[in-house]
Amino acid sequence: MADSSFSASEFGSSTKRRLPICFALDTSGSMMGNPIKQLNMGLNNFIASIKANDDTRSSTDIAIITFGSKVEIVMPFGKISKEKGIPEITASTTLTPIGEGILTALELLNARKEGYKEMGIKYYQPWLVVITDGAPQGPNAMQNMELAIEACNKLESEDKLVIFNIGVGSGVDFDILKRLSIKREEPISVNSSDFGKLFEFLGSSSSSIVSSGMSDDALYNINTEPEGEASDVDDFMKFMDEDD
Repeated sequence: MADSSFSASEFGSSTKRRLPICFALDTSGSMMGNPIKQLNMGLNNFIASIKANDDTRSSTDIAIITFGSKVEIVMPFGKISKEKGIPEITASTTLTPIGEGILTALELLNARKEGYKEMGIKYYQPWLVVITDGAPQGPNAMQNMELAIEACNKLESEDKLVIFNIGVGSGVDFDILKRLSIKREEPISVNSSDFGKLFEFLGSSSSSIVSSGMSDDALYNINTEPEGEASDVDDFMKFMDEDD
């Protein structure tokens, strides 16, 4: 069960509308080496871009969950300060409990929304960003994945969740990953070397949501290449430029 604690002190007197984003990241053995290094660099650049903009820093709430040998909440939701960094993400050598990771992320996002409501704070629909380079693996992995898919589909159909289902490299089970979203025609497919641009795109998108009122539906209008092949993430930035 995810920690659902919520502290009013995180918000003070701020009434800014919030955008909660939860990253669910694959840290199984196949991510070891350069992929996990690139993932850390991308995450840090993303956080830096959030901090650099007053609007996004005061509006964006971020949590990070990893799933490898087990599911871990490496960064719970909390106030983003200019000084605070993020923990380094490390890869393990066994298992890929994707479904369990997603279910934990959904618990965190729901608790965050309930906290907003208690505080009378308005919010944008939450983002769930799932990044994996494999398929569900481990005890009850497929059962949990089916539960995660069902929960995501329900929330997304009710416009209560925006899902970024992202596959890294060619070892991804794109059939399962595709089922996470009923609105995105195909999963977003990238190489680990593209993490920098991917997180740049996510940063630009979050800024567009909180600063210029871009619609959630626009976040699904991203063209990707056929399954198993990495798309050119420049397409993401072209899309954002066109939207401007």
